Amino acid sequence: IYRECYKAIIAFHLYREGEGEEWLEEGMKLLSKFQFWKTISKDVFESKFLLIQAEYYAVSCEIDKAKTSFEASIKAARDEGYVNEQGLAFERYGAFLEALVEMTEASICYKSAHVCYLQWGALALADHIWNKYKLSTCKEGLHPLLVA
Repeated sequence: IYRECYKAIIAFHLYREGEGEEWLEEGMKLLSKFQFWKTISKDVFESKFLLIQAEYYAVSCEIDKAKTSFEASIKAARDEGYVNEQGLAFERYGAFLEALVEMTEASICYKSAHVCYLQWGALALADHIWNKYKLSTCKEGLHPLLVA
């Protein structure tokens, strides 16, 4: 499951980076898989589906839909207790916002991803996020979906 989820995220990333139309097709194929799987087990697949859908909207330049899907993915992961998926969704949302030059909001998402990774016990990943995005200089708080 996770392999397919990461594969979809990477496919949309490669498409966004100009690596070819085949990556968009691959991402869309995987998005359809997760949409189907979500009908079988909403609890397991909803947050993953919404994250992949957000990535699709991001490459399609549907900014409002992308934001809505990222936030829905974060909420679904939180509600189902998947703190690792919540961290990933925050991290990907931060990257999306950073690309839009919404730096304050991106920092809030990265900081929230850091907290999720700490809660999950992924200390090396949490440290990587902290250092990569220079969170020690971040004055912003956490995302409302993390503390809600």
